[in-house]
Amino acid sequence: MASRRADPDFFAIRNFHRMDYELQEGGIALPAGFEDRTVNMFVLGASVPAPLSITISRDTLLPDEALQAYVDRQVKLLTSKLRGYTRMGNKAVTLSVTAPIAGIQIDAYYMNQGRPLYQRQAAFIISPGRALIFSTTAQADFSAQQNQDWDNLLASFTPRAPSETSAESGEQE
Repeated sequence: MASRRADPDFFAIRNFHRMDYELQEGGIALPAGFEDRTVNMFVLGASVPAPLSITISRDTLLPDEALQAYVDRQVKLLTSKLRGYTRMGNKAVTLSVTAPIAGIQIDAYYMNQGRPLYQRQAAFIISPGRALIFSTTAQADFSAQQNQDWDNLLASFTPRAPSETSAESGEQE
């Protein structure tokens, strides 16, 4: 039986505007219409469970949803899904020192297998209708060094300029 090879121009022919996407390991070209909802997770050390993790995720806001409404909706969802989810506080934060973006940070904890997990999340609107969420989770309350590392992480963010492909596809119906 003859093997079928994929036509390298398959996506290019059908989709004039695609999303070029860079991964740590390389790059891909997605067909038009796809939206980035990836999650990047970084863990401290090799032990399981990790003593500290950092997660960066992307989300879509509801039409005309403001950042505070988005955060309130997400907290309500977390409260319903995580046993004992308790908000300890929230504050205004800034993402990036080179191109500051205002955001909201929530500190909370919840129970997992009888142990508290401490979580900090910061949400930012990075483009109309799109949120970038930074989270860190630890098995103990955050230390002064971890608090400083978190602040440094948010400050270190450098936004990319929108690609021409994204701008062009946004103009189409």
